[in-house]
Amino acid sequence: MSYYLGLDLSTQQLKCTLIDESHAIVWENGIHFDNDLPEFNTKHGAIVNGDVVTSPTLMWVKAMDLLMVKLKDSGYTKDIKGISGAGQQHGSVYWSKEGLSHLEHLNSAQTLEEQLKDAFSIPQSPIWQDSSTTAECRALENLVGGPKALADLTGSKAYERFTGNQIAKIYHHNKQGYEDTVRIHLVSSFVASLLLGKSAPVDAAEGSGTNMMNVVTHKWDEKLLLQCGGETLKDKLGHEPVEGGASLGKINAYYVERFGFHPDCAIMPFTGDNSATLVSMNLSQGDCVVSLGTSDTVLVYLKEGTAEATTESHLMAHPTDATGFMGMLCYKNGSLAREHIRDTYSDKNWDTFNKHLEEQEAMLKGDFGYYYWMQEIIPFAKGIYRFDHKTPVNEFSVPSENSKAIVESQFMSMRIRLARMTNSPVKRILASGGAAANSKLLQVLSNVLGLPVYKQHGMNGASLGGALLAKFGVYKDTCFEDMMSAHPSAELELVSEPDTERVEKYNECVDEFVELEKSIVKE
Repeated sequence: MSYYLGLDLSTQQLKCTLIDESHAIVWENGIHFDNDLPEFNTKHGAIVNGDVVTSPTLMWVKAMDLLMVKLKDSGYTKDIKGISGAGQQHGSVYWSKEGLSHLEHLNSAQTLEEQLKDAFSIPQSPIWQDSSTTAECRALENLVGGPKALADLTGSKAYERFTGNQIAKIYHHNKQGYEDTVRIHLVSSFVASLLLGKSAPVDAAEGSGTNMMNVVTHKWDEKLLLQCGGETLKDKLGHEPVEGGASLGKINAYYVERFGFHPDCAIMPFTGDNSATLVSMNLSQGDCVVSLGTSDTVLVYLKEGTAEATTESHLMAHPTDATGFMGMLCYKNGSLAREHIRDTYSDKNWDTFNKHLEEQEAMLKGDFGYYYWMQEIIPFAKGIYRFDHKTPVNEFSVPSENSKAIVESQFMSMRIRLARMTNSPVKRILASGGAAANSKLLQVLSNVLGLPVYKQHGMNGASLGGALLAKFGVYKDTCFEDMMSAHPSAELELVSEPDTERVEKYNECVDEFVELEKSIVKE
């Protein structure tokens, strides 16, 4: 029997999914950073210092050690033919010269953590939640003629979390750390590099999340590289982006000797977590993925000629279609913001929260809430704002309404931006991410967007997408669509259908929602 492994180094855990030739999931496992690696002192996988948000790079290395032991104990490693996967988008890793040398000379008698403990010139990796690079963003946009010009070139206007702006901050404010860096990886290419025992390139979909890659040619843009990191940045990146499905080489002997992998096990380019989620859902025209996780994301597959960059959405290279695109909306305030409201208004209990979702009214009786608990991206705003029939209020008359209001607000924003991003009619929502386990939440999503909501079996969409990319790379002479159609996955489960009466009422709230949001952003 042959198997394909997908890894996902997300914000809060390192997950894996193993599939067989027919794409059935045969094994899943993970390492939760806060619970399994408490010595790194993270909360929700991160270390927050105001607008600066990082994760300890060595924590990710140790998580790989622990997960590999679990894989070895499973007995599957010798039959794994290929490995790919995903990393949280935008995060970056900074290798020293000595560290890269250690990576290239791994000793199977030692753990990765023991060998790479001093490998990183900057030990704390900036991650996607960081919002400390506004000055660098404005400078990059000014270089090319403004936000829309940068979006036309790279697929997105400048965003604080995007890797190029994070690199620019280090280049300008941590010159010694930058000079000591010989290689910069994204989280995705970092994991691939650990498996190869040498530096791996990013895939084009990941390059789209840097503000440094031309979204049409899939090549680094020289003037953007110069702005973000000076004349040495191209060398520090090491490689031009590659297309999904290309083989990067065989797994390093370290994993063969220590964990029992077959020496011919192939390593494919890793992609971003959102791209991998899109792969796992195998979208048809008219499908839209809503991934409800630490961040909330909306993903649509846009064929060549149907995509146009905007300044509030992202246009990214597609992970399996070299001429196609992935349209994306990304919200910082996802599950953590919902949990904050749950803890404040619903007794720290999801059952109570869900009861409030069912029994309370908020938007449909004129109570609108906007919950930018963390610095939000869409729109660029921070703070919690409430309105009672358009009048700002400090709190609703029934405080437990907040649990309903935050969910309605998050989903209404998705509805409005999705309509702006594509003229193609959306026919159904495919829900993924941890919060997709909550059927009450999905019913609100269905009502606000006016669409049926489906869900896949198995909740780790990004690691499943990685496993499918691994197989795609092994069978690289077959197009991805043909590979998927040969082994159709289990039918999607219909979990929510829209309540027609409520849909009509939400339709009437759209203009007021937009108007109130504009008033917040102006402040």
